[in-house]
Amino acid sequence: MDLLSLSDHLALIPDPRERRGIRHRLLPILLIAAAAVCAGARSFTAIGEWAADAPQHILARLAARRDPCLDRFVAPGESTLRRILQRVDAEAVDAAICAWLQERLAHLSQNQAHSRAEAIAVDGKTMRGTTRPDGSGGVHLLAAFDRSTGTVLAQADVPGKASEVAWFAPLLDRIDLTGVIVTADALHTTAEHARYLHQRGARYVFLVKGNRGYLHRNLLTRPWTDAQPHHTCDTGHGRHEHRTIQVLPAPVSGVRFPHTAQVFRLARHVTHAGGRVHRETVHGVTSSADPPMLLARHIRDHWGIENRLHWVRDVSYGEDASRVRVGTAPRVMAGLRNLAISVLRLAGHANIAAGLRHAARDHARPLTLLGIT
Repeated sequence: MDLLSLSDHLALIPDPRERRGIRHRLLPILLIAAAAVCAGARSFTAIGEWAADAPQHILARLAARRDPCLDRFVAPGESTLRRILQRVDAEAVDAAICAWLQERLAHLSQNQAHSRAEAIAVDGKTMRGTTRPDGSGGVHLLAAFDRSTGTVLAQADVPGKASEVAWFAPLLDRIDLTGVIVTADALHTTAEHARYLHQRGARYVFLVKGNRGYLHRNLLTRPWTDAQPHHTCDTGHGRHEHRTIQVLPAPVSGVRFPHTAQVFRLARHVTHAGGRVHRETVHGVTSSADPPMLLARHIRDHWGIENRLHWVRDVSYGEDASRVRVGTAPRVMAGLRNLAISVLRLAGHANIAAGLRHAARDHARPLTLLGIT
Protein backbone atom coordinates (compact mmCIF):
# COMPACT_ATOMS: atom_id res chain seq x y z
CA MET A 1 0.00 0.00 0.00
CA ASP A 2 1.30 3.47 -0.90
CA LEU A 3 2.29 5.74 1.97
CA LEU A 4 -0.16 8.62 2.37
CA SER A 5 1.38 12.08 2.31
CA LEU A 6 0.96 14.73 4.98
CA SER A 7 -1.28 16.58 2.52
CA ASP A 8 -3.52 13.53 2.22
CA HIS A 9 -3.99 13.43 5.99
CA LEU A 10 -4.50 17.18 6.42
CA ALA A 11 -7.02 17.21 3.55
CA LEU A 12 -9.39 15.17 5.75
CA ILE A 13 -9.70 17.97 8.33
CA PRO A 14 -13.08 19.77 8.06
CA ASP A 15 -13.06 23.48 7.21
CA PRO A 16 -14.80 25.44 10.00
CA ARG A 17 -15.88 28.22 7.60
CA GLU A 18 -18.98 28.61 5.49
CA ARG A 19 -18.24 27.73 1.89
CA ARG A 20 -19.40 31.09 0.56
CA GLY A 21 -16.63 33.64 0.16
CA ILE A 22 -13.67 31.36 0.84
CA ARG A 23 -10.55 32.58 -0.97
CA HIS A 24 -7.88 30.33 0.59
CA ARG A 25 -8.59 26.64 1.10
CA LEU A 26 -7.87 25.05 4.47
CA LEU A 27 -5.22 22.61 3.18
CA PRO A 28 -2.71 25.24 1.97
CA ILE A 29 -3.23 27.24 5.17
CA LEU A 30 -2.30 24.19 7.26
CA LEU A 31 0.63 23.28 5.00
CA ILE A 32 1.98 26.84 5.11
CA ALA A 33 1.66 26.90 8.91
CA ALA A 34 3.41 23.53 9.22
CA ALA A 35 6.27 24.59 6.92
CA ALA A 36 6.70 27.92 8.71
CA VAL A 37 6.83 26.25 12.13
CA CYS A 38 9.46 23.84 10.76
CA ALA A 39 11.44 26.98 9.88
CA GLY A 40 11.15 28.23 13.46
CA ALA A 41 8.04 30.43 13.30
CA ARG A 42 6.66 31.02 16.82
CA SER A 43 3.61 33.17 16.14
CA PHE A 44 0.89 33.93 13.59
CA THR A 45 2.86 37.00 12.54
CA ALA A 46 5.98 34.91 11.90
CA ILE A 47 3.97 32.36 9.89
CA GLY A 48 2.48 35.19 7.80
CA GLU A 49 5.91 36.70 7.19
CA TRP A 50 7.34 33.33 6.13
CA ALA A 51 4.46 32.86 3.69
CA ALA A 52 4.80 36.42 2.33
CA ASP A 53 8.50 35.81 1.59
CA ALA A 54 7.93 32.41 -0.01
CA PRO A 55 8.79 32.30 -3.73
CA GLN A 56 6.26 31.22 -6.32
CA HIS A 57 7.51 27.66 -6.74
CA ILE A 58 7.24 27.10 -2.96
CA LEU A 59 3.68 28.45 -2.86
CA ALA A 60 2.81 26.18 -5.77
CA ARG A 61 4.11 23.13 -3.86
CA LEU A 62 2.02 24.23 -0.86
CA ALA A 63 -1.14 24.30 -3.03
CA ALA A 64 -1.62 28.04 -2.52
CA ARG A 65 -4.37 29.89 -4.41
CA ARG A 66 -3.49 31.14 -7.86
CA ASP A 67 -4.89 34.60 -8.57
CA PRO A 68 -6.08 34.65 -12.21
CA CYS A 69 -5.88 38.45 -12.37
CA LEU A 70 -2.32 38.66 -11.13
CA ASP A 71 -1.36 35.35 -12.75
CA ARG A 72 0.59 34.31 -9.65
CA PHE A 73 0.22 32.29 -6.47
CA VAL A 74 -0.97 34.27 -3.47
CA ALA A 75 -0.30 33.39 0.17
CA PRO A 76 -2.95 33.97 2.86
CA GLY A 77 -2.31 36.97 5.08
CA GLU A 78 -1.60 36.92 8.78
CA SER A 79 -5.19 37.76 9.72
CA THR A 80 -6.53 34.85 7.65
CA LEU A 81 -4.02 32.45 9.17
CA ARG A 82 -4.91 33.67 12.66
CA ARG A 83 -8.68 33.31 12.21
CA ILE A 84 -8.46 29.82 10.74
CA LEU A 85 -5.94 28.41 13.23
CA GLN A 86 -8.10 29.70 16.07
CA ARG A 87 -11.17 27.88 14.73
CA VAL A 88 -9.94 24.68 13.10
CA ASP A 89 -10.65 21.37 14.84
CA ALA A 90 -7.49 20.85 16.94
CA GLU A 91 -8.34 17.20 17.61
CA ALA A 92 -8.49 16.55 13.86
CA VAL A 93 -5.18 18.37 13.33
CA ASP A 94 -3.45 16.28 16.01
CA ALA A 95 -4.97 13.08 14.62
CA ALA A 96 -3.79 13.88 11.09
CA ILE A 97 -0.26 14.80 12.16
CA CYS A 98 0.22 11.80 14.44
CA ALA A 99 -1.29 9.36 11.94
CA TRP A 100 1.19 10.57 9.31
CA LEU A 101 4.12 10.31 11.74
CA GLN A 102 3.11 6.78 12.73
CA GLU A 103 2.80 5.71 9.10
CA ARG A 104 6.18 7.23 8.34
CA LEU A 105 7.80 5.37 11.24
CA ALA A 106 6.14 2.13 10.14
CA HIS A 107 7.49 2.69 6.64
CA LEU A 108 11.00 3.34 7.97
CA SER A 109 10.84 0.20 10.09
CA GLN A 110 10.76 -1.92 6.94
CA ASN A 111 14.41 -0.95 6.33
CA GLN A 112 15.53 0.00 9.85
CA ALA A 113 14.59 -2.43 12.60
CA HIS A 114 15.06 0.17 15.33
CA SER A 115 12.63 2.68 13.81
CA ARG A 116 9.54 1.02 15.24
CA ALA A 117 8.53 2.32 18.66
CA GLU A 118 10.04 0.08 21.34
CA ALA A 119 9.56 2.31 24.37
CA ILE A 120 6.90 5.00 24.81
CA ALA A 121 6.82 7.65 27.52
CA VAL A 122 3.49 9.21 28.52
CA ASP A 123 3.47 12.62 30.18
CA GLY A 124 1.40 15.79 30.27
CA LYS A 125 2.10 19.53 30.08
CA THR A 126 -0.05 22.54 30.89
CA MET A 127 0.44 25.39 28.42
CA ARG A 128 1.21 28.40 30.57
CA GLY A 129 -0.93 31.49 30.05
CA THR A 130 -3.73 29.69 28.22
CA THR A 131 -7.35 29.61 29.36
CA ARG A 132 -10.32 27.62 28.19
CA PRO A 133 -13.49 29.35 26.97
CA ASP A 134 -15.41 27.91 29.95
CA GLY A 135 -12.83 29.20 32.42
CA SER A 136 -11.93 25.69 33.63
CA GLY A 137 -8.19 26.28 33.55
CA GLY A 138 -5.33 26.18 31.08
CA VAL A 139 -4.90 23.87 28.10
CA HIS A 140 -3.34 20.62 29.34
CA LEU A 141 -1.96 18.23 26.72
CA LEU A 142 -1.05 14.58 27.28
CA ALA A 143 1.51 13.17 24.85
CA ALA A 144 2.88 9.73 23.93
CA PHE A 145 6.54 10.05 22.98
CA ASP A 146 8.60 7.44 21.12
CA ARG A 147 11.83 7.42 23.09
CA SER A 148 13.93 5.75 20.40
CA THR A 149 13.24 8.22 17.58
CA GLY A 150 12.20 11.27 19.60
CA THR A 151 8.87 11.64 17.81
CA VAL A 152 5.36 12.33 19.09
CA LEU A 153 2.99 9.45 18.32
CA ALA A 154 -0.21 10.84 19.85
CA GLN A 155 -1.49 13.87 21.74
CA ALA A 156 -4.73 14.41 23.62
CA ASP A 157 -6.31 17.43 25.26
CA VAL A 158 -7.24 16.73 28.88
CA PRO A 159 -10.43 18.72 29.55
CA GLY A 160 -10.44 21.23 32.37
CA LYS A 161 -10.97 19.76 35.85
CA ALA A 162 -10.36 16.26 34.43
CA SER A 163 -7.43 13.99 35.28
CA GLU A 164 -4.70 12.68 33.00
CA VAL A 165 -5.55 9.21 34.30
CA ALA A 166 -8.86 9.13 32.42
CA TRP A 167 -7.11 9.95 29.12
CA PHE A 168 -4.28 7.43 29.36
CA ALA A 169 -6.09 4.65 27.50
CA PRO A 170 -7.81 6.88 24.89
CA LEU A 171 -4.40 8.37 24.06
CA LEU A 172 -2.70 4.99 23.62
CA ASP A 173 -5.67 3.50 21.72
CA ARG A 174 -4.25 5.27 18.65
CA ILE A 175 -0.90 3.43 18.78
CA ASP A 176 0.19 -0.16 18.12
CA LEU A 177 1.54 -1.21 21.52
CA THR A 178 2.49 -4.81 20.73
CA GLY A 179 5.79 -5.57 22.47
CA VAL A 180 6.27 -1.97 23.62
CA ILE A 181 7.51 -0.79 27.04
CA VAL A 182 5.32 2.04 28.37
CA THR A 183 6.61 4.33 31.09
CA ALA A 184 4.67 6.97 32.99
CA ASP A 185 4.95 8.91 36.23
CA ALA A 186 3.44 7.72 39.50
CA LEU A 187 0.08 9.34 38.75
CA HIS A 188 -0.59 6.59 36.19
CA THR A 189 0.35 3.67 38.44
CA THR A 190 -3.13 2.16 38.54
CA ALA A 191 -4.42 -1.38 38.22
CA GLU A 192 -6.65 -0.30 35.33
CA HIS A 193 -3.68 0.96 33.35
CA ALA A 194 -1.69 -2.21 34.05
CA ARG A 195 -4.55 -4.40 32.82
CA TYR A 196 -5.08 -2.20 29.77
CA LEU A 197 -1.42 -2.39 28.72
CA HIS A 198 -1.35 -6.17 29.25
CA GLN A 199 -4.43 -6.57 27.04
CA ARG A 200 -2.76 -4.45 24.35
CA GLY A 201 0.36 -6.63 24.42
CA ALA A 202 2.54 -4.00 26.09
CA ARG A 203 4.68 -4.03 29.24
CA TYR A 204 4.86 -1.30 31.84
CA VAL A 205 7.45 0.26 34.13
CA PHE A 206 5.65 2.30 36.81
CA LEU A 207 6.96 4.23 39.79
CA VAL A 208 5.10 3.82 43.08
CA LYS A 209 4.76 6.72 45.50
CA GLY A 210 2.59 7.68 48.43
CA ASN A 211 -0.54 8.04 46.31
CA ARG A 212 -0.58 4.20 46.20
CA GLY A 213 -0.36 3.80 49.96
CA TYR A 214 -0.66 0.03 50.49
CA LEU A 215 1.55 -0.84 47.51
CA HIS A 216 4.15 1.74 48.50
CA ARG A 217 4.32 0.52 52.09
CA ASN A 218 4.67 -3.07 50.89
CA LEU A 219 7.58 -2.18 48.61
CA LEU A 220 9.32 -0.37 51.44
CA THR A 221 9.37 -3.59 53.47
CA ARG A 222 10.71 -5.89 50.74
CA PRO A 223 14.01 -7.68 51.63
CA TRP A 224 16.16 -5.31 49.60
CA THR A 225 19.32 -6.45 51.35
CA ASP A 226 18.91 -9.75 49.49
CA ALA A 227 18.95 -7.99 46.10
CA GLN A 228 22.25 -7.46 44.32
CA PRO A 229 22.86 -3.74 43.65
CA HIS A 230 23.75 -2.54 40.16
CA HIS A 231 25.53 0.80 39.82
CA THR A 232 25.87 3.41 37.08
CA CYS A 233 27.59 6.80 37.13
CA ASP A 234 27.30 9.80 34.84
CA THR A 235 28.99 13.17 34.82
CA GLY A 236 27.74 16.12 32.80
CA HIS A 237 25.84 19.40 32.84
CA GLY A 238 27.62 20.43 36.03
CA ARG A 239 26.72 17.41 38.11
CA HIS A 240 27.82 13.90 38.96
CA GLU A 241 25.05 11.31 39.34
CA HIS A 242 25.40 7.87 40.91
CA ARG A 243 22.44 5.48 40.58
CA THR A 244 21.89 2.14 42.27
CA ILE A 245 19.07 -0.20 41.27
CA GLN A 246 17.98 -3.37 43.06
CA VAL A 247 15.44 -5.76 41.58
CA LEU A 248 13.46 -8.58 43.18
CA PRO A 249 10.94 -11.03 41.71
CA ALA A 250 7.35 -10.06 42.45
CA PRO A 251 6.33 -11.76 45.72
CA VAL A 252 3.56 -14.33 45.61
CA SER A 253 1.56 -12.28 48.11
CA GLY A 254 1.59 -8.69 49.25
CA VAL A 255 2.00 -6.80 45.97
CA ARG A 256 -1.58 -6.43 44.81
CA PHE A 257 -0.89 -5.07 41.36
CA PRO A 258 -1.84 -6.80 38.09
CA HIS A 259 0.74 -8.61 35.98
CA THR A 260 3.72 -7.56 38.10
CA ALA A 261 6.83 -9.58 37.22
CA GLN A 262 9.44 -7.66 39.21
CA VAL A 263 9.70 -4.91 41.80
CA PHE A 264 12.61 -2.49 42.05
CA ARG A 265 14.25 0.16 44.19
CA LEU A 266 16.32 2.92 42.59
CA ALA A 267 18.54 5.25 44.63
CA ARG A 268 19.98 8.44 43.12
CA HIS A 269 22.86 10.42 44.59
CA VAL A 270 23.55 13.66 42.72
CA THR A 271 26.43 16.03 43.48
CA HIS A 272 26.17 19.41 41.80
CA ALA A 273 29.11 21.59 40.79
CA GLY A 274 28.47 24.01 43.65
CA GLY A 275 28.66 21.20 46.18
CA ARG A 276 24.94 20.77 46.69
CA VAL A 277 23.95 17.12 47.17
CA HIS A 278 20.56 15.60 46.32
CA ARG A 279 19.51 12.10 47.36
CA GLU A 280 16.36 10.29 46.31
CA THR A 281 15.04 6.74 46.52
CA VAL A 282 12.09 5.56 44.45
CA HIS A 283 10.29 2.23 44.20
CA GLY A 284 8.37 0.70 41.35
CA VAL A 285 6.74 -2.26 39.68
CA THR A 286 7.11 -3.69 36.20
CA SER A 287 5.54 -6.40 34.10
CA SER A 288 8.83 -6.77 32.23
CA ALA A 289 11.47 -9.41 32.87
CA ASP A 290 14.25 -7.10 31.66
CA PRO A 291 17.56 -7.17 33.58
CA PRO A 292 18.24 -4.46 36.20
CA MET A 293 20.42 -2.23 34.04
CA LEU A 294 17.81 -2.11 31.29
CA LEU A 295 15.08 -1.26 33.80
CA ALA A 296 17.28 1.54 35.12
CA ARG A 297 17.63 2.88 31.59
CA HIS A 298 13.86 2.78 31.06
CA ILE A 299 13.32 4.78 34.23
CA ARG A 300 15.96 7.35 33.34
CA ASP A 301 14.97 7.65 29.68
CA HIS A 302 11.33 8.26 30.62
CA TRP A 303 12.21 11.85 31.43
CA GLY A 304 13.40 12.30 27.87
CA ILE A 305 9.88 13.47 27.10
CA GLU A 306 10.60 16.46 29.36
CA ASN A 307 14.05 17.19 27.94
CA ARG A 308 13.45 16.33 24.29
CA LEU A 309 9.88 17.56 23.83
CA HIS A 310 8.44 19.86 26.49
CA TRP A 311 11.74 21.65 27.15
CA VAL A 312 12.38 22.07 23.41
CA ARG A 313 8.92 23.55 22.88
CA ASP A 314 9.52 25.97 25.73
CA VAL A 315 13.06 27.03 24.76
CA SER A 316 13.23 26.75 20.96
CA TYR A 317 9.65 27.92 20.40
CA GLY A 318 9.03 30.02 23.52
CA GLU A 319 5.79 28.13 24.15
CA ASP A 320 5.30 29.26 27.75
CA ALA A 321 5.72 32.90 26.71
CA SER A 322 3.53 32.54 23.60
CA ARG A 323 0.72 35.02 23.04
CA VAL A 324 -1.24 32.40 21.08
CA ARG A 325 -4.05 31.86 23.59
CA VAL A 326 -7.41 32.11 21.80
CA GLY A 327 -9.69 29.31 20.62
CA THR A 328 -8.11 26.07 19.45
CA ALA A 329 -4.89 27.81 18.40
CA PRO A 330 -2.76 26.83 21.46
CA ARG A 331 -3.28 23.13 20.82
CA VAL A 332 -2.94 23.52 17.05
CA MET A 333 0.38 25.32 17.46
CA ALA A 334 1.56 22.67 19.96
CA GLY A 335 0.68 19.99 17.40
CA LEU A 336 2.63 21.82 14.68
CA ARG A 337 5.62 22.14 17.01
CA ASN A 338 5.43 18.41 17.74
CA LEU A 339 5.41 17.80 13.99
CA ALA A 340 8.44 20.02 13.41
CA ILE A 341 10.44 18.48 16.25
CA SER A 342 9.57 14.97 15.06
CA VAL A 343 10.51 15.48 11.39
CA LEU A 344 13.75 17.20 12.36
CA ARG A 345 14.68 14.22 14.52
CA LEU A 346 13.76 11.77 11.75
CA ALA A 347 16.00 13.80 9.42
CA GLY A 348 18.92 13.31 11.80
CA HIS A 349 18.96 16.65 13.66
CA ALA A 350 19.90 15.90 17.26
CA ASN A 351 20.01 19.62 18.07
CA ILE A 352 16.56 21.03 17.30
CA ALA A 353 17.64 24.68 17.57
CA ALA A 354 20.34 24.07 14.97
CA GLY A 355 17.86 22.14 12.82
CA LEU A 356 15.41 25.05 12.88
CA ARG A 357 18.14 27.48 11.83
CA HIS A 358 19.09 25.13 9.01
CA ALA A 359 15.48 24.90 7.82
CA ALA A 360 15.01 28.67 8.04
CA ARG A 361 17.80 29.42 5.56
CA ASP A 362 15.94 27.96 2.58
CA HIS A 363 12.19 27.93 1.97
CA ALA A 364 12.49 24.52 0.31
CA ARG A 365 14.02 22.78 3.34
CA PRO A 366 10.86 22.67 5.51
CA LEU A 367 8.98 21.18 2.57
CA THR A 368 11.62 18.46 2.24
CA LEU A 369 11.27 17.69 5.95
CA LEU A 370 7.50 17.35 5.52
CA GLY A 371 7.76 15.22 2.39
CA ILE A 372 5.98 17.83 0.24
CA THR A 373 7.08 17.31 -3.36
